[in-house]
Amino acid sequence: LDLTAFFDRNAVANDETRQFVSDALVNNPMLGLSSNGAGLAAVYDPKGSWNLKLGVQQSETDATNLSQSLFTMAEVGYRSRPSFLGEGNYRLWVRSDNSSGDHKKAFGLSLDQRLTPVVTVFGRYGAEQTIDLASGHDRFYSAGLQFQTAYVLNPLDTWGLGYARLNKATDDRENLIEAYYNLHLSEKLHLSMHLQYANEADSAGVKHGYLLPGLRIQAGL
Repeated sequence: LDLTAFFDRNAVANDETRQFVSDALVNNPMLGLSSNGAGLAAVYDPKGSWNLKLGVQQSETDATNLSQSLFTMAEVGYRSRPSFLGEGNYRLWVRSDNSSGDHKKAFGLSLDQRLTPVVTVFGRYGAEQTIDLASGHDRFYSAGLQFQTAYVLNPLDTWGLGYARLNKATDDRENLIEAYYNLHLSEKLHLSMHLQYANEADSAGVKHGYLLPGLRIQAGL
């Protein structure tokens, strides 16, 4: 099971095949899931404004029993339909992880809100408890926009801009900016151009920066 298929969903920053490819803009790093494993997810969705999700999963393949490397998660979601905006989704999740022998805890927020028929905004926030430090949390932020059917070459094209930042309790910092353009060639053929800029700085102030262009093609049957 992969719990990220159920938790921390986002309408415009969750699909690495057609949207952003950077991990930080696909899911919240504070989820802490390192690999798929045995698990169970339960979803209660009456198709109204509110929904609830519960999940449990092992995150390491070398666990010797079901109680090791165990993630437990819960999420509550709210679907808004204001008269002056489009549809929006707001999610709050919490999780506990016993992989290190202690129960590390984290929580996160994920939102996507359609501002106009063309523009949708998204954002995420997460914080994780640090076991090896007396105090402090790792914190994550991301935000961005997706544009559809406007300022595009073809009517079904989409493009987006995203920013992500990770602040670790050790004073290490990571920043990421990504832009992509998804060219809709046919119903089952898409071509995406990506440009990423990443920089990081450690607690000693040493900085590194990278510029990463990319090209992705998706073909379906």
